[in-house]
Amino acid sequence: MVTEAQARQIIGVEGANVLADIITGAWRDHLAEGRPRGQRARADIVWEYMTARADEKLATMEGVSRTERYNSPLYVLRERMILRFKKHNQDFETRNYKTAEQKALDSQGHFDGLPDLPHVSCGYVLDAADADIDRLVVVRRVRGSVEWFIDLNDLARGNVEPATPIIPDFPTVTGDDIAPLPSIRIKRDEESGQDS
Repeated sequence: MVTEAQARQIIGVEGANVLADIITGAWRDHLAEGRPRGQRARADIVWEYMTARADEKLATMEGVSRTERYNSPLYVLRERMILRFKKHNQDFETRNYKTAEQKALDSQGHFDGLPDLPHVSCGYVLDAADADIDRLVVVRRVRGSVEWFIDLNDLARGNVEPATPIIPDFPTVTGDDIAPLPSIRIKRDEESGQDS
């Protein structure tokens, strides 16, 4: 299990900025093509751009490793959760064919055959006109329900406080009350301090 508070720490401000850049950059890449597409084709193209950018930017970060499942890239963050890129609807659902694998993932929140880590989806929600990105999110869904979600722009601005209570019906817990977890980070050259 990974809570929203833990996920906010693991992704961190740097990670949120990188994820937001990946998603918005992929959307811009799609728009730059200038080709009208149906919703499904557009989602596939944007996904291809997101994963290509993630392989370049996210997979090279400290605390991130890349793996694949059926030729789809997955990113393991700090050995605590598995992230995949997806388009989300207004209810933070992703569109997937309901294969046996997808049904198992929906019910337990884990990928069979991979490390026993919780799964999150990361991506975008389009506006009501389906014309532009409305929100950038990381979502944890289990058994068809949203367990929690993170607004990446909010986290990128430094808001690490969870929006979802850590323990329901319990006094509010702040980030100061949570045991610190290491965030994913951009690798830097030790001598120069520059990003590598």
